[in-house]
Amino acid sequence: MADIDHWHPIMPSKALRHKPVAVRLCGEEIAFFRTNGGQVGALADACPHRRMRLSLGRVVGERLTCAYHGWTFTCDGQGESPGTPKMHACAKTYDACEKYGHIWARRTGSESAFPEFDIEGWTRVGSADFSAEAPLELTLDNFCEIEHTPEVHMVFGYDKARMPEVEVHTDSTNETVHMITLGPAKAVGPVLSWMIGISRKYHFRDEWTTKFSPVHSVYDHSWVEPDTGRESKVKWRVYVFFTPETEGKTRVTAFTYAKSKWPGPTGGIRPFRWLMRKHLRREIDMDLAILKGLASHEPGVDGMKLSRFDKCLVLNRERINRVYRGQAESSRRPLPVAAE
Repeated sequence: MADIDHWHPIMPSKALRHKPVAVRLCGEEIAFFRTNGGQVGALADACPHRRMRLSLGRVVGERLTCAYHGWTFTCDGQGESPGTPKMHACAKTYDACEKYGHIWARRTGSESAFPEFDIEGWTRVGSADFSAEAPLELTLDNFCEIEHTPEVHMVFGYDKARMPEVEVHTDSTNETVHMITLGPAKAVGPVLSWMIGISRKYHFRDEWTTKFSPVHSVYDHSWVEPDTGRESKVKWRVYVFFTPETEGKTRVTAFTYAKSKWPGPTGGIRPFRWLMRKHLRREIDMDLAILKGLASHEPGVDGMKLSRFDKCLVLNRERINRVYRGQAESSRRPLPVAAE
C-alpha cells in the first residue's frame, strides 16, 4: 500500500466553494471541485486533452470545465469534448469525501479504512491546517516527543528545571506506537491556571497513540494533582494528521476537542473555544518554527544521539515504511537509545 492509498485530510470544507482548488498530495497534483449539487470531485490536475490545469477551470452544473478548450468532466472523470462530441475522454480520479468539516481524499480503488474519531462526550473546539517545511518523518518526530516542550512551548509541557523527574512510557503494536509522559508542569500563568482548574503543584500528563493509515497521532492533554490523583477541570483531545505534500513539505491538520468539569452546557467550553483555538495554533506554530531551524532534513536517524524521550523515532519510521508506504521491513537494527 502506498501513501496515496490512505485517507488524508485535504482542506476545510469551507475552502471548497465555487472555484476549483489545486492541492498537492503525496507528490501528486489534484484539482478539487464542488458541483452545484454539493458533490465533491477530485481529478488529476491535468486535462487529458492538452494537459491544461483543471484547477484553473470553472464549475458549470455538475461538471468541471477546462479553461483551455472547454472540455467538461464529471466527478467520476467522464469527459466530453464540445468540438468532438463522440470522442471518449476520461480524467484520472481520486476518492473524495467530506467529514469532520474537512475534505478528505485517497487513491481511487484503495480499500483503506477511514480513520476513526472517538469523540463521544467531547466538545468540538475547531480545526486548523498548517504547512511544515520538513519531511514527514521529521515533522512527526517533533510531535512525538516532549523533551523540547520546556524550551519551545508555553502551555503544553514540562518544567525545565525538573525534566529528570518526567516519566516516559512507550509501547507499541504492529500498527501503532503509544506513549505516556507525566511530570511537573511548566507554569502557565494565573488566568489559564484558573480556567484549566490547576495549581502550580499539578503535573502535566500527555498520552498519545500514533497510527499509520494514514499517519496521525491522537493526543490527550491533561493535568494531574500528584498527591490526590485529581484531574484538571479541562482536558484536550487533539487529532493531528501528517500529510506529505512533497518529499520536503508536510501538511499538518489538527482537529481539536475538549471536555470540561465546570458547570453549565459543555462545561462552559463554547464561549472560550476561540481562546483554546488561539493557544493551540500558537503551540503548533512554535513547533513548525523549530523545524525550519534544523541543520539537516535528512529523514534517517544515523548519527543522532537519541535520549530516553526518543524511543518512538525508530518505531515510527519502521511503521511509516511498512504500513504507510507498503515497503518491506528494513533489515537494519534499530539504534540504541538511552535507558530510562
